[in-house]
Amino acid sequence: MLVYLLLPLVLLLVASVWADHKTFVTPLYDAFDRALSHTAVAIAAHLERGQDGQLRLEKQEFGPPLHLPGTEPPPPPDDVFGDHDKPPEHFVARNGPAVWRRLFPGARDSFLYRISLPDGRTVVGDEGLPIAQDNSAIDFSFGDATYKQQALRIASYRTQVDGQPVIVTVGETVNRRTHAVRRLDTIIGLSDGIQLLLVLGLCLFGITVALRPINRLRERITHRQPQSLQPLPLEPVPSEVRPLVQSLNTLLVTVRDAAQAQQHFLTNAAHQLRTPLTGLKAQLEVLASETNDEAQQERIARLHGSVDRLAHTANQLLALARAEPSAHSPGDFTDVQLEALIGTVADAMLDRAIAREIDLGAECAPAHVRGVHWLLHELLINLVDNAIRHTPEGGRITLRCGLHGGAAYLEVEDSGPGIPPAERERVRERFYSTTGGGGQSSGLGLAIVEEIARGHHARFQILDALEGTGARMQVTFPPKAAQE
Repeated sequence: MLVYLLLPLVLLLVASVWADHKTFVTPLYDAFDRALSHTAVAIAAHLERGQDGQLRLEKQEFGPPLHLPGTEPPPPPDDVFGDHDKPPEHFVARNGPAVWRRLFPGARDSFLYRISLPDGRTVVGDEGLPIAQDNSAIDFSFGDATYKQQALRIASYRTQVDGQPVIVTVGETVNRRTHAVRRLDTIIGLSDGIQLLLVLGLCLFGITVALRPINRLRERITHRQPQSLQPLPLEPVPSEVRPLVQSLNTLLVTVRDAAQAQQHFLTNAAHQLRTPLTGLKAQLEVLASETNDEAQQERIARLHGSVDRLAHTANQLLALARAEPSAHSPGDFTDVQLEALIGTVADAMLDRAIAREIDLGAECAPAHVRGVHWLLHELLINLVDNAIRHTPEGGRITLRCGLHGGAAYLEVEDSGPGIPPAERERVRERFYSTTGGGGQSSGLGLAIVEEIARGHHARFQILDALEGTGARMQVTFPPKAAQE
């Protein structure tokens, strides 16, 4: 939102500075022009016609015209004061006309003037000073000119002295104007810039205050359990965001209903699959007892093995579906003793380990986690089942649990061939199985472990065995889930 606000505000700042410049500079220039025109009127007021009929300036007020820096001052024309009527030295204005000094004491600009006739002849003053073009019906005309490599602002006043038309032209350098405009632009820029910063600060404050309810809603969603599909409360939500939250609640209800429907379907499907598979196994056993044909017995044994694999795959699919985070509610989470869980799983899998002459042992330290007991039981069963399938006869399997750095962990280590690092990510995929295991694996065991670990915010890692060859399957729970 600040990014979207910043660009329009910057453009508005530029437009405001430009508008303020136009608004204030034009009256400023007009004020300078009026002062320049007043000087021309003051000079014209001191024009008089002498006894010889020639126009001249009063001697006590004006001296020779000023000159620009670095140039030779022009001598005063003879027809101003006459050959024998030069003004005394103390009458000559060294820094400009007396009227100019009175109007602008300590001015930083140079001043020039010229009094001429309509035919262009100069009566007094700087003969090279250009005359502003008469582009209006009024007596004054203004213009810009460059004279002796200096920028000038000139004003020409057309009047009459004793019936004689004259043009009084005054000019000044533009140092004061430029300095004043620069100061004005600096003040305008600083003022508008401060206003922009204040507006951005107010916007930031307003956005921060306005987003507090949304931030609280975000925190509430972030700290929710993945399996929690309850609708979000609408009371603290701003009205602008309420339609979004209502749509999200509709989605959550839809997902919750779909998950419940899926669970009901899976439960019913599991019962429907187990019943015929159990009956099929019973019929195969009866058939095997009624025949003595070795070829027939071999076929029945292969069929019996296929039915067992089918039953195992069906159970694995059911376990995978029930391991989804949306399949269990927050009320299913309880305190689970990991050492007791290992003891239960070791007792359940001991017969299979003994049948393959595998040393099944445990190294347990007290550790508690917050989790779903039957899901963690299923996780450990799949890890031990996977280890038994891939450990050769006479090998060993060690179950471990404990705390490491405040985090509880479960480990199953075997002395099998291990899993190459290049395949450790692929074996987590569904229906992917390595060449080991005698072809009995459905490729779902580690996928179930990954899904259950994810539902408990735990991290599932496949590591090398601590000693010799083999694999070490480790599930590390977050520290907040451990209860020492």
